[in-house]
Amino acid sequence: MYDPSSPMLRSGLSDGGLPSPDAKSRFAEDRMLAATIWCEIAPGEVITEADAMERFGLSRAAARAGLMRLGFDGWASPKARMGWEVLPITGQLIGDVLSARRIVEPGLAHVRLTDAALTEMEQIHDILKALSRGGDDAAVSAVRLHVDRIDGLLLGAINPFTARHLRKLWHHSARITHFLEGDSGTLFRRDDVSDLVGAVLQRDAAGIERARLALIDAQERYFLRQLLKNDAPLMPGSGLAARNNHENAATNRRPQ
Repeated sequence: MYDPSSPMLRSGLSDGGLPSPDAKSRFAEDRMLAATIWCEIAPGEVITEADAMERFGLSRAAARAGLMRLGFDGWASPKARMGWEVLPITGQLIGDVLSARRIVEPGLAHVRLTDAALTEMEQIHDILKALSRGGDDAAVSAVRLHVDRIDGLLLGAINPFTARHLRKLWHHSARITHFLEGDSGTLFRRDDVSDLVGAVLQRDAAGIERARLALIDAQERYFLRQLLKNDAPLMPGSGLAARNNHENAATNRRPQ
């Protein structure tokens, strides 16, 4: 599932087309991130350097670099004498990601794409129309690939600091989606693409914002439906009480 040509990942080549000196470390970092997003490394799983070396064919130095990068970016946390624990997926995490996207994502409404990017988007739109007639998993995967490219075009046209933050939120959303899809046989389908592309081509800022917020709403509904099918038991402290008590304690500490 790892695509080294993905625009979401960094190139390991120098300007001359040769591998850069840190190419192995960068490949390891991107490979470990891809494995986390695609849930090859399960949420909550503890993974060691030896595990990473065996599973992903990395050297010890590369495995260490990949795991440390996951830790630096908040995808994993070190566990003494155990390894690295990958960030679990919780209801609070899902809610925080969706809330953050509702704040940041409307900024895409103000993108100004180049003529070349607009032409490419029109071509992708034509391809998506043809793919929309297929309802099998292969068609859904193909649609996702082209939709990711649309997102990449939009992301490349905004402030790089905002783009970096939004890219990470999208990575979180993708990981949550892959995890909840699992073996359920129910895949999440994006139905906003035509409205989004039409709004971008017409430079309709309000239309772009509506399309992006509609996607977030659709993902929220999908996440909720999948969670309601989950038969895992809720443990003490997993409800709202723990979070509410924490928030109340923080409020009580504020100076009056």
